[in-house]
Amino acid sequence: MLILGHQLAHRLGLFLGLIVALSMNFFLFFYGENRLLEKLGAIRWRGQDPWGLSGLLVKTCNKLSIKKPMLCVFDHQTATAFSVGLPWGRSSIAFSTGLLKKLTAEEIEAVLVHQVCHIQRLDSFLFGVSSLIANSLVGFGDFIDQFWIPNFFFQKKQKIFRTLFSPIGWLIIKSVVRNRVYFENDLLAGELINDRRRLAEVLWRLESLAENNPRLVPACTSHLFIVNPEGLLQKNLFLKSHPPTSERIKRLIGYYPI
Repeated sequence: MLILGHQLAHRLGLFLGLIVALSMNFFLFFYGENRLLEKLGAIRWRGQDPWGLSGLLVKTCNKLSIKKPMLCVFDHQTATAFSVGLPWGRSSIAFSTGLLKKLTAEEIEAVLVHQVCHIQRLDSFLFGVSSLIANSLVGFGDFIDQFWIPNFFFQKKQKIFRTLFSPIGWLIIKSVVRNRVYFENDLLAGELINDRRRLAEVLWRLESLAENNPRLVPACTSHLFIVNPEGLLQKNLFLKSHPPTSERIKRLIGYYPI
């Protein structure tokens, strides 16, 4: 932000870049990890725990020496999960109701361990920061589109600036979301549950369920999920944040299909 501001408007641009950078850091510190939870309507897990997730979560966190994250659930039939968190705050892991209904207890355990590993490795934090910056750019594009003159005359609104800023946002995300991040986290989770094949089967099943019952998520957030929840709805190859599930499975057990 500082470099871009200086290049565009010299001293004034440098000052404005500083204001924008401070504002984004302020937003991230106090609100960043709750944004996606609120948009998806995720609420804290309370009451009965038929899957024994709380005990399993404590056990896994003790192995990795991290603070226990908060368990959340959001109502949707797509089977998916994601994690968010800040190093200085309490992290959260969110499951969809579809995942809890469609997966077995052992499969849910694999998903839980997988997301805890993301938090321990700070992947969830880096993913969240990149998502916040990219989403801010897309949101700025939406704001400018409201004042695009043709939109005052035509019923079908054009999204010129959103289309312009979206690739820039995804370039920011892809600078952090490398394929090796997913591969390394898959291997760590597979070692913790002592069953790489089980995790491979879970990834394969979740992708199949997402393709049959996709879920649109807020812009620039699909990389936060264990597999791409948008499935076949996301047709732009440039916007695909996850490596191919077939490649993830090969890295886990050495072959594909399973």
